[in-house]
Amino acid sequence: MYENKTPVTKKKLTEIIILLCLVLWGLFFLIDYVRYSSGNPPIFALRLKAKYDDGYVKEYYGLGYVYRNYNRDSIHKVEFGPIWMPRENPESTPDIPTTHKDYEVPENKLRNEKYMGLIYFYDKRFKLIGTYKCINTVVECDRAFSGYDKFNTLNSDPLTKTPLYKMEIIHDKYAFVDDSSTQQSKYGDVGYNRIIYLFDITKNKIIARYSDVKGSIMNSSDELATGEKHRYIVKSHKNDKWGLISLSEKGNITEEMPFEYESISYDEDTGYYILCKDSKWYVYDLYKKEIKSVEMQDPIYNVWRNANNTYYIKTGKTRIVGTNEFTQYKIYRIDGKEFLAQDEIVQVMERDKYIMYISRSDKKLKFIDYTGEQKYEVQLYFTAMDSDELHHPAFEINYDKKNYLVLWIYKGRDLAYDYDQVHIDTINWN
Repeated sequence: MYENKTPVTKKKLTEIIILLCLVLWGLFFLIDYVRYSSGNPPIFALRLKAKYDDGYVKEYYGLGYVYRNYNRDSIHKVEFGPIWMPRENPESTPDIPTTHKDYEVPENKLRNEKYMGLIYFYDKRFKLIGTYKCINTVVECDRAFSGYDKFNTLNSDPLTKTPLYKMEIIHDKYAFVDDSSTQQSKYGDVGYNRIIYLFDITKNKIIARYSDVKGSIMNSSDELATGEKHRYIVKSHKNDKWGLISLSEKGNITEEMPFEYESISYDEDTGYYILCKDSKWYVYDLYKKEIKSVEMQDPIYNVWRNANNTYYIKTGKTRIVGTNEFTQYKIYRIDGKEFLAQDEIVQVMERDKYIMYISRSDKKLKFIDYTGEQKYEVQLYFTAMDSDELHHPAFEINYDKKNYLVLWIYKGRDLAYDYDQVHIDTINWN
């Protein structure tokens, strides 16, 4: 005997369709909200872009909700809410503001760079050139430090970290001034909005505005960041892309590279620029206007040449093993041929005759020459190289001259731990 199946009524079908739509909507909303919570835009949304005189707002319209990313001089924040939530529209701020003109300049007998809320600028003979009074803040403005981009290629390695020096005074006339302000940022928090002005000191006039600036050459003796032949890596405040400018003595700004890069850094030893555009990395010769390397998917952290004038590049990719996150490095010849690509290489320092690197898998500091032959290794107690007032790095270079190294190998992270002293002859490797 067969049972007659109850036919699905139109009402029941409608209820099922509505339920499926609600489930799908809930799934879309949940995915997009999780992306917002992690700082990413929605994917199930219609994308629009509203332009203003002082920037733009990216909008993502989903099914009943909207996500906005404000990239304007007058407002920097991210918001997520119902679709009827109005777009905020504060008054636009001018691209190039007018500086304060009539203000008292107190006598600065000690020639301090900052005094009584003003920035004082002196030439190489310590003669006062001019002063700057904060525009966007009360007294927080200062000579700009050389910054870094989100990849932080110059400062990611504790072994090769470069201090963030103040930018030099250019031609005894111009300076980069950091007059940044705090604004509402993601999730309603107060964030830091970097505002960099290129300032004509002698005329008390702002001639350009940027979101960041990077020096090419770090001068540790003078504690200044300088530009390679007065070329400066700057970020546009309009599209948040990096470009390269040069500044003449007359104050003329020339665009040497367009503002279309996610990262630009300069290698002082080779004279090459390391560029990232559309998530592709390569080494570039500005003078010959030619690309010197193959394209890489991972960030290029460094380029160098060894004693035989063979060029190499160091790339890295973030990895997570268990609860540990680290950058795993690889080394290639500049033509793309793989040179060092072992698993879990977490620190690399290159020299003209050898390379030293830390292998996380066996906790060893290893030395190889440019034939690939391993010359020496030192057993470490741990591999972390970051240090602070409470923690040791895995090792420190105590002496490094005339083909001779002295290393301090710490027995533990806490400052209470002692160290082993290791002496290495890098000629005879003993």
